[in-house]
Amino acid sequence: MAAPEKIPAEQRLGYPTRPIVNPVTDTVGTTATLILRNNPDRIFWLAVNLSSNKGYIGWDAQVSSTRGIPIAGNGGFVSCTLEEDGELTIHEVWAVLENAAGIFYIVEIERR
Repeated sequence: MAAPEKIPAEQRLGYPTRPIVNPVTDTVGTTATLILRNNPDRIFWLAVNLSSNKGYIGWDAQVSSTRGIPIAGNGGFVSCTLEEDGELTIHEVWAVLENAAGIFYIVEIERR
């Protein structure tokens, strides 16, 4: 049965959305790993570092400890939203871990 009215997110945005979990990969290596592709329909993403290793997030394959946003191990996270971060939200995102490959939990919300 369909909802009698639009859900709050759809009311606020004016269009329906959908979540996508780990759209590219859930494994991040010790070399730059693409975790999100360029997506003009993406309005939000969240990346959670589930490994015990410190990592970094960046917007190109040169992401590193000197060229990226730190993301702590054991649940550290980075998020990006269209309203606050603008165009960065839709661009591809890369990640790297310091000592060993590990798992990230990545969720993006995109316009349907």
